[in-house]
Amino acid sequence: SEGAVNLGGIDATRSGSTKDIARIMGFDSLTNYQFVHIVGLSAYKNYLDVLKDIQKEWERIDRDYSIPYYPHISVGWDNNLRHKHFVPGIITDNTPENFEKGLLMAKEYLDRHPNITPLITVNSWNEWTEGSYLEPDTVSGYGYLEAIKRVFKL
Repeated sequence: SEGAVNLGGIDATRSGSTKDIARIMGFDSLTNYQFVHIVGLSAYKNYLDVLKDIQKEWERIDRDYSIPYYPHISVGWDNNLRHKHFVPGIITDNTPENFEKGLLMAKEYLDRHPNITPLITVNSWNEWTEGSYLEPDTVSGYGYLEAIKRVFKL
């Protein structure tokens, strides 16, 4: 249903209304931890398609909550390194260039919300067994860190 969303981080075994949880627990802001907790990944999903789903989620949060939301961007997802057999649910094409598009989307979100602290959460520095890491490697080099530098001009 429209009001049922994943409550990952609160109780990963249940779905329901996060509005109730936020009120009961006295939260004064929201963010996410990983794209996979927000979008469904039954098989493979392209990073750019995931960003479209994330954009819809941010719109839902803006509509349904009065507390600030700090946009979240994940580097990717593939936790098959943790398993002996293939586990479906992989974000594909999570290149530094596509990650940069996500960062730009988050920056634009913050630009549209000048009343909140400009904070973006990113997953993750070193989640190698989840396929979600910023650390330089032999495939992308410093690509993800360079994307951050380009977007935020550090």
